[in-house]
Amino acid sequence: MSIPSRSKSKTIFNEEIKQLKKYLYSESNEDAKRPLLYPFFQKLNKEKFKIESDACGADVYIEGQIIVEAKSHYSDWLDGFYQALHYHKKHGLIYSVVVVIAHKFVGIWKVNQLPEYAVILAHTSDAQKAPSTIGKENTRKTAQPGRKEIREAAIYWLEPKDLEGDYFAGEAKSIDYEIFEILNILRNSGVERLQMNTRNFIDQIELLKKYFEHPIDAVHAFYSMVAYWDITSTVSINENSNQICLVGFKGQKNSDQISINPLYFKEFKKFVETRFIFTNEGSGLTVDYYFSRFDEVISRIDPEYVKQHGIFFTDINLSKFALWYAKRAIDAELDEQYIFFDPAGGSGNLISSWRGRLKHKIISELQPDLLRIIERRMKIDPWHIETGFTIIPKTADNEGLNFLDCDAANYLSRLEKELKLKNLAIDKPLAFLLNPPYKNTDEHESAREETNSNYSIHPSILELTGEDAGKERYLAFLGQILNISKLKAQVEGTAESLVLIFTPTSWLIPRPTYVAFRKEWDRHFAYLDGFIITSNEFFKLQGKWPLAFTIWKYSYDETRTNKVEVADYSRFKKQDLNINWNLGEEELNYVFGESLKNHRKIRLDNAMGSIKEWVGQSMYDFKRDPTKRELESNLVYGGLPIKDERRKNKKTYGIESGEFIGFMDDATPVRVKQDKSKRLSNLPNRIWFRLDSAIKDVNKSKCFNGPTDNRSYCANNLESAKVVMTWFAISKSVNGKYPTWANQSDIWAPDIKPEYASYWYALCFAFVLAENRCVVTTFEKDNPVAGAPEVFVDNPLCPANRESFWSTTLDREVSSGHGVAFELVEKIKLLYKTWNLNYCKGQYLRNVGLKEEPYFRYFDYEDYLTPCSGLIQLRKYTEKEGLHDMHQLFAEVQELTKKVREELYRLLVEEFRYFE
Repeated sequence: MSIPSRSKSKTIFNEEIKQLKKYLYSESNEDAKRPLLYPFFQKLNKEKFKIESDACGADVYIEGQIIVEAKSHYSDWLDGFYQALHYHKKHGLIYSVVVVIAHKFVGIWKVNQLPEYAVILAHTSDAQKAPSTIGKENTRKTAQPGRKEIREAAIYWLEPKDLEGDYFAGEAKSIDYEIFEILNILRNSGVERLQMNTRNFIDQIELLKKYFEHPIDAVHAFYSMVAYWDITSTVSINENSNQICLVGFKGQKNSDQISINPLYFKEFKKFVETRFIFTNEGSGLTVDYYFSRFDEVISRIDPEYVKQHGIFFTDINLSKFALWYAKRAIDAELDEQYIFFDPAGGSGNLISSWRGRLKHKIISELQPDLLRIIERRMKIDPWHIETGFTIIPKTADNEGLNFLDCDAANYLSRLEKELKLKNLAIDKPLAFLLNPPYKNTDEHESAREETNSNYSIHPSILELTGEDAGKERYLAFLGQILNISKLKAQVEGTAESLVLIFTPTSWLIPRPTYVAFRKEWDRHFAYLDGFIITSNEFFKLQGKWPLAFTIWKYSYDETRTNKVEVADYSRFKKQDLNINWNLGEEELNYVFGESLKNHRKIRLDNAMGSIKEWVGQSMYDFKRDPTKRELESNLVYGGLPIKDERRKNKKTYGIESGEFIGFMDDATPVRVKQDKSKRLSNLPNRIWFRLDSAIKDVNKSKCFNGPTDNRSYCANNLESAKVVMTWFAISKSVNGKYPTWANQSDIWAPDIKPEYASYWYALCFAFVLAENRCVVTTFEKDNPVAGAPEVFVDNPLCPANRESFWSTTLDREVSSGHGVAFELVEKIKLLYKTWNLNYCKGQYLRNVGLKEEPYFRYFDYEDYLTPCSGLIQLRKYTEKEGLHDMHQLFAEVQELTKKVREELYRLLVEEFRYFE
């Protein structure tokens, strides 16, 4: 039976919450803003919702449940409290909850939990007097100790000072989370304890943050209590220290000690004792489920921690699927033959999901925070207690163990020392089972140090991986695994180490950075099997890429080159793996039978080559490091305009006196020098492209009338245009549509069938004509240095210019027989004709309102447009001036461009079988 869905339908309060927030932040009096309250409380119970005369004058009354008294100012809260209580005395209204609300204030009380003093005062009030009068009278009768007692009796309290300061610095509460808590309390006003369940427990942990100095401490408090937090639980306070613990199950079980500031004891105790954790053993919803979602918790509560560690915790059902897949692939009694070791335990999902299949397990981590979570998780599970587990190092030491900062021999000796304390030994082959961090460490070191995520890497590992590849943490883990496995291979009877690992696919192909490491890895490990899934389907991260689970066995062979084929499960969704994993092996084989039949095997290699080899020209770029002479002089260097703030960057761009123009990514012109192949020109007789070879970077492709700061290729004749523009067309047409497995591959040359060649190139040329970022501009003289010449930059993709590259080279390649390609070209020609006839009339237009665009911003002359200005310039002017006819033409060009892109994709995939 699957775990109940977290997306269970529930009344949504989005608009009503916005109105309530407006009320809380409005400084108007309560009469003026009271209607802002009505939608929120009406949605709580529409049938029993009453206001004003229907509620005997109360601001809001939900019959038999809630009474609400609205006030203008926080200072009037006690008036509102007594006024609300008087509606029962004077008018006989029945309610169990009192709510007082004012500017930046909400107080909520349960009637059966009020101080005796307040109850007596309310019951002895004069029933003949109005509630507003009694509110003021009883407030005057209440001394300071009584006020404090009433305030402490509130089950919820928010006052103005709570919302002051920086929320992210821990100085203030978040109004969004506070309103969630208000809603949660009022929705469940009739229950003694609020249920914390699969849908809301992370929001509740957010509320715990206010009791702790650091967000991670709130997470630890929750996971310390979660196994003991039932409907009988109470908080036990040690008055001689700052330690508390949770006592649950009618006093039978105690949590670990939790450190908390004594100032928060009472408030924390109230928070905990008004809630409980929902479990349902019969449906499979155990406390372990809350541990399995630790990744979501930590990502929400402390996102910087996750970012710096590069942690993507393993989905619990994906972990179980990987085990099932591995047992089928290896066809062995894994639990009997191997000692399983996870040196990057994370939340423990991977190792704990193999419950019932593995025996003794070793788990380690760099971060002591994560080790404590794993240990708590193991300790509440009888299976893990019975079969045994070892956490290294001991969590009592409050330190983690960096898998990467010592050599293999030292690391093995540390493992053996810890195991010896349990009368255990590494007397079987190791099976490395892990999902290592994927973060690249080529970044600001200070950020890693602040979160204790600074993985030091031993030289013996970098010797294997190389410096660049070693910056990828997962590859460093593989390097250490290789070194340890080599040592184990020297011990008789323990030679055949296994590796079962989640990684990106870049090292499997391998990408150029990883070639040397793969050569060494292949000598020592034979590839057995593996599969890929889609990263962001199973992990809380940005970006969509193939994540591989691969299985390797140690077996030295000097000549081996592994051919890595993986089962493609990139179509899997999370719900596809949300099954009853307690089924037997045969039943699980049946459940996944169809999936196995319908998957395809993907060969991860470079057999298709790279399109760079087909293009046949060198890459040009003008981003560079300043020379020593430039750095030591006080002279201006680099080709950016003198006003460009990017002059402060560590890198510089172009040269200060260059006679040719290139472009930054945002179309800022830059002075550059002629390249070795003499491809630069000041005439509009060539076009340039920023083209990345990796499929994952296809969205970066752009077309300009000059080279870009990196990865630039030129089209200066028909043949070069065919290959370079094919590369550009592939990039744009597959963007967002390529199969997941191809993400880490290079774009390769298509097999263009001869009968489609003319049509294909016509589509490419038409597409570039519509999708280019060419501009007409002038790089003024004496900028950035005296003596630098003025350079006029014209548009090579203007069909109205007889000298342009389009007119002289490409136009004749697109004819009426080329369908939608021809239609698009004709539409762009009509657009330029309309521009010339109706607006510029063959002349320059000056002061056109484009001065802040990057191609004009840094110069002192007036901005201008010409008959041949770029499409991006004309579109900006059209939008600014509201030119209806031009706007209509641009819309038609856009629609035809979309059709051309779709046709390019169809030819590529269906006719050229590009991804097969």
